[in-house]
Amino acid sequence: MKKITFILFALISGSVFAQDDSGTADVFAEIVTPINVENGTALNFGSIVAAEGGNVRVNTAGTRSFSNNNMEVTSVDPITAASFEVTAANLYSYSISIPSIVLTGAGDDMAVSFTHDVDGETDGTATGNGAVQTLKVGGLLTVASGQVAGTYDGVVTVTVAYE
Repeated sequence: MKKITFILFALISGSVFAQDDSGTADVFAEIVTPINVENGTALNFGSIVAAEGGNVRVNTAGTRSFSNNNMEVTSVDPITAASFEVTAANLYSYSISIPSIVLTGAGDDMAVSFTHDVDGETDGTATGNGAVQTLKVGGLLTVASGQVAGTYDGVVTVTVAYE
């Protein structure tokens, strides 16, 4: 009988002295507007004399310069940097990616690498302000010596993504 009483007491006291506890935490979520980039205006290097070749730069302000002044000629078409409209949520950082391309046309392909500026940010990132921001894109065109005369073109793709 002592054995049964002891087992019964152990079972009852175990459940009487068992402890239970819980904690809570708040849960939050924020939905932000999707990031968006609109197709841009053209980047135009204008008319160029191939001469001995060299580099032609159009900066993000639309100003053209040459590594070889023998390449310079007054352009019939206006020199322009490309311009895109980016909309990103206020205070959210986003990355900007613009891969190099080649222009194709009458002769050998010509390589183009790009620079960009959005509100003074030129390092590949920017911060949204909840409104449209202008992304300016300039480029560096490499022209070969004796490049064949003619029209050359290509398409630049700008990708923006929240970080």
